[in-house]
Amino acid sequence: MPDLDEDILRLLMFRATDDLSAPPAAANEAIKRQRRLRMRKRALSAAGTAAAAGLAFGVMASVSGKGAPGGVRPDQGGSPGSAAPIRLTAAQQALFSLSSAAARTPRPSGRYVVLKEQTTSIDSGGGLVGKEVGGKTSVIDTIDGSGLTYQDITVSGNAGDPQPPAVLKAGPGTSPTLAQLDAMPTDPAKLRAVLLAQAREQIKQAEQVMEQKIKKLGKLGKKLIAHQPTEPADDLVFEQAADLLWEPDLSPALRAAVYKVLAATPGVTVKTGARDSSGRPATEISRVNSVAHDDAETFLDPATGATLESAWKNPSGEFDEDLYLKITYTNAIPADPYSS
Repeated sequence: MPDLDEDILRLLMFRATDDLSAPPAAANEAIKRQRRLRMRKRALSAAGTAAAAGLAFGVMASVSGKGAPGGVRPDQGGSPGSAAPIRLTAAQQALFSLSSAAARTPRPSGRYVVLKEQTTSIDSGGGLVGKEVGGKTSVIDTIDGSGLTYQDITVSGNAGDPQPPAVLKAGPGTSPTLAQLDAMPTDPAKLRAVLLAQAREQIKQAEQVMEQKIKKLGKLGKKLIAHQPTEPADDLVFEQAADLLWEPDLSPALRAAVYKVLAATPGVTVKTGARDSSGRPATEISRVNSVAHDDAETFLDPATGATLESAWKNPSGEFDEDLYLKITYTNAIPADPYSS
């Protein structure tokens, strides 16, 4: 995994002084933010990029479906093998509807997937506020996981904030390939086990990077990571599932399975008849993390189950939003749409 971003370290610094440690959830929140930023902005090197992209495929070989929580089905109770009918909640009914929509929506063809997005990120803390906003177009090679991102993003608010480069290049393995995605299980119980193992491995890697980075801070560094809470499994599964839904290249069966995992995850809120920030009809799913108390929201196309928008906000005022404006597939890399 790449080095911990300086803004993540700053996030912790805002929450601690030499005589006061950061709140218990601060380090946890910083780690999650690191994972999310790496997922959304795509890592720039191949080292550790499977985890950075939200898909630590290496853990799959060691994960077994045995002992994993059973997925809930409309015709089956919560325990595997039970034939007794159950009454689904409105949220579960909506999630199964998304699952059905995803299952019947074919995956487009084309070597390169082109993601046109609008992004907004607002950071606050320590009396400083920074804002990042603009458009970006990411091109992902679905065969080897390489790609590039054209972007027209402006950062403002804090003196000295660097402006992002116009083009980011990503080497092979940066994004998950079609083969890697298709290797993931579509059985809900097995998929949940894989998602949980991935999340825990990513957290472990992020903690190691964070500890190395803040050792240089001495006494204050120790306070920053003291008493770090452990996220419950349901928190991790929801976050990992939402990140996986963001990937555009999921097979119909895998995307459908993710919704079944979410239907069996406590605390998931579903709002039908919603709209994303561009006004498109959407089904909104969200869940408040039990440790950091941040709120992760995902807006889905009710007709296809595809992700339209992803948003995250916490009580401290940080806010990230990614809106998919358009997703296309092609066999040739497009030109920079922002160049003059």
